[in-house]
Amino acid sequence: MQKILILTMVFVGVVLNAQTKLEGIVKDSNGKPVEGCEVFLANTNYYYLTENDGKYSIDIETPGKYTMKVSAFGFKNTSKELEVTDGNNTSDFVLELPIDGNSVTNLKEIVAEAKINKSDEVSLLNIQRKSVEIVENIGAVQLSKQGVGDIASAVTKATSTVKQQGNSTFSVRGLLDRYNTTTLNGLAIPSNDPENKNIDLALFKTDIVEYIGIEKVFGSTLSGDFGGANINIVSKEFSGKPYLSVSLGSSVNTQTLENKDFYTPANYNYFGFDDTKTPTNSLTTYQSGSWNFQKLNHKPINLSFSLNGGRDFIIGEKKLKAFFYAGFDNDYTYANGLEGNYNAQGTKLSLFDTKKYKYSTNMTGLVNLFFNINNANKLNFTTNYIRSTDQEVKNYLGYHYDWAQNSKGYIRRSLFKSTDLLINQLGGDHTLNDKLSLKWIAGYNTMTSKRPDRVTNTLIFNSLENNYELRRDGGSSNRYFDNLSDNDASANFNFKYKFNEKLNFNAGYQGRFKTRNFESKQYDFRYNDKHADKNTVLNIMDIDNNLNAQNFNQDYFSIRTNFSQKSGELTPMSFDGNQYTNAGYVNADYSFNDKLTAVLGVRVENVNQNISWKTNLIAPDGITETNSNYTKVLPSLNVKYSINNDQNLKVSLSRTYSMPQLKELAYYIYDDISEQSQGNPFLNPSDNNNLDIKWEFFPNRGELISFGVYGKYIQNPISKALVSESLYSYLNVGDHAYVYGVEAEVRKDIYRYSDYKIYAFANGSYLKSKSELNNEKIKANSPFSVNFNDTEDQLEGAADLVGNANLGFNYKLDESNVDFIISYSYVGENLYSIGTQGLGRVVTKPISLLDTTLKYDYNNLSLSLKAKNLLNATIKRVQENMKAESTIYEYKNGTEFGLSIGCKF
Repeated sequence: MQKILILTMVFVGVVLNAQTKLEGIVKDSNGKPVEGCEVFLANTNYYYLTENDGKYSIDIETPGKYTMKVSAFGFKNTSKELEVTDGNNTSDFVLELPIDGNSVTNLKEIVAEAKINKSDEVSLLNIQRKSVEIVENIGAVQLSKQGVGDIASAVTKATSTVKQQGNSTFSVRGLLDRYNTTTLNGLAIPSNDPENKNIDLALFKTDIVEYIGIEKVFGSTLSGDFGGANINIVSKEFSGKPYLSVSLGSSVNTQTLENKDFYTPANYNYFGFDDTKTPTNSLTTYQSGSWNFQKLNHKPINLSFSLNGGRDFIIGEKKLKAFFYAGFDNDYTYANGLEGNYNAQGTKLSLFDTKKYKYSTNMTGLVNLFFNINNANKLNFTTNYIRSTDQEVKNYLGYHYDWAQNSKGYIRRSLFKSTDLLINQLGGDHTLNDKLSLKWIAGYNTMTSKRPDRVTNTLIFNSLENNYELRRDGGSSNRYFDNLSDNDASANFNFKYKFNEKLNFNAGYQGRFKTRNFESKQYDFRYNDKHADKNTVLNIMDIDNNLNAQNFNQDYFSIRTNFSQKSGELTPMSFDGNQYTNAGYVNADYSFNDKLTAVLGVRVENVNQNISWKTNLIAPDGITETNSNYTKVLPSLNVKYSINNDQNLKVSLSRTYSMPQLKELAYYIYDDISEQSQGNPFLNPSDNNNLDIKWEFFPNRGELISFGVYGKYIQNPISKALVSESLYSYLNVGDHAYVYGVEAEVRKDIYRYSDYKIYAFANGSYLKSKSELNNEKIKANSPFSVNFNDTEDQLEGAADLVGNANLGFNYKLDESNVDFIISYSYVGENLYSIGTQGLGRVVTKPISLLDTTLKYDYNNLSLSLKAKNLLNATIKRVQENMKAESTIYEYKNGTEFGLSIGCKF
């Protein structure tokens, strides 16, 4: 982070060198700016898509004579000869409608390698129209209009994409976390949670993004570990005039603000940089910190600050383009709800009224450098550091069938979770000759995620004495420490050979080398039998009065680890894993004619996976490690038929696979208050067979109407399932599963008049899924014995109906711009867990979300108002028992109102 801040100072302070620049504005015959117009210098790679104000800006290395060509949907192509001199050059254009009223074909000379402004909607729809593959992109301009601040919220705007309520994972087309992948500029990013395959996308701010690609169909250049989608974050590249932008923001959650008190862990700190250290000798000497919660002494108001900018530097005859971002934001949330468990007959096993207080921070720094050596050779470097923390307090009050049948059981928990992620990437783009080019990128990521000193106390109410006592069972009062570290190196190399105007070949290598270590240690504080009467709690908010150094020295209680009953055992529970992936691929891109293009490819991918563990569980046959090696041959075919210039029909066929994750294989119990999960070392990968068909219609600039159908046949599917009360594991639940569905998207201007525009964009999907459930298969291929309630069920996480609808109003003048958007999202009922052992299946109930954003820009000033979750939707999971549904999870997240102001210099 320190290096990023130093570079930031350099970029802000260095004086821009002289350079050659060509600028201008493209308007229609009525004098209105034309957005998404293609401005191209013939026989060069100089290319620009105009912004929403019609402006373009091209940096040119060599002054001279050029032919400029301009093209846009619905207008005649035009061109002019220019003499470009040193310094700033200006050339404006006026586009006219064609005589027959039809759109003119876009410029054929534009090369695929030309740099395009990919942040605005018009540009991204142009890319989608030209692409052979089925793609869906979300640009920075759209995200800014909607007031979306992080990638997790952005991804939910894509078709068939659902964020799982209560955790950080996504399902795409009904397929959960293990079937999806996440990349930054095409390279994989490690997860910050041992339970998940993909990183929490909420860590990434939209300010660092050019666009987000939702790649739902497979091509040979993508990782074969693919089922639902690859979510590719493309970091922002500087273009245009040098600038520096500052933004300040604040927001409040009404539910949080209305609550009288807000509590944080004892080690609360505002910026989130203090991590508690694991005690060095905590079994014989009391070294623990406070057990008490800390009451916030100020209003829980969220704040944000960011600084970003970019400029060009001339180094000799070479040009360096630089973009930087530095920002901090925080978030206070309070939720009051319930969590519980029931047996098959619907009898209550536990039910707690729960209060959750959470304070989160995010500090992000990014530097993106693009170095143009010459027209044939370019390098780019990205470094991105993210520090995030969650400081959380949870209070559970209620019933437990074992120890709190009077409904006065009390569990208190606090945690501090921190994540440090450093991403470094270096890439190049080289034209070797008129037929052969090379693109490459290599990266090395380090990630550390800790929960240092999670605190838990369990208290029982003594009705006779009318007070609470610390429960004396092992683990009822404990302090827990864990550390997840991930080192991840990867590289992509792609050679492209242009055989002729119709045929291109691509061949390449991709590798990923991942090592992961996870360690956890729990210290249990248990009152000794001879001092059992000392465990009375005078004040449930002051546990320090009971568990302290003085009482420990008087032998009131002892300290043990959860690894064994030996009082001196300090060995942590752990698992270590590595996953080495090597892949080679080749594909042919052939244009049969102006209408029909096909890309046929094959990828051969080898995955070597090893994991070992040391826990207090004894695995079957006493195994402590598992090794697996798989080689997959993965064919793909993508076809585009251009019905006309405005309509495409696309088809995709492919075969992919989905690997079990390292955590899912480790014979290790991962513990939470209301549920536990345990790994299965006998888990095998799934094989996925994929079919997509999509029709696209682009009526005008920035408009789209599309309809698609898809189907997936999955062999050896993996699902999370209950293997006993409150204990989940990961199972190959049957021989096959399938999911099929329909998707639709509309982006349309509803009404235009003078400087006003009313527009809408909406998408929706409907799917059906089924998975075979085979008890005998699980007995033969896992340490568990289950008894499914049915022989088939839905896929885990598959919501039947998903939709997003947005209605916007735009008012544009020469110096100001207003955007007002109302956004509605609906997620239908989806399966959380398969029913087993007579226990009913768990489903998440439908949810509706309503947000609104008003953004006003005047010259270089901007003002944004937002309101999120206006309906304050209830997040609810129910267990479908024999007699009736039983609610086991229910919360509301509250409504948030925010204001931000920005200034661009």
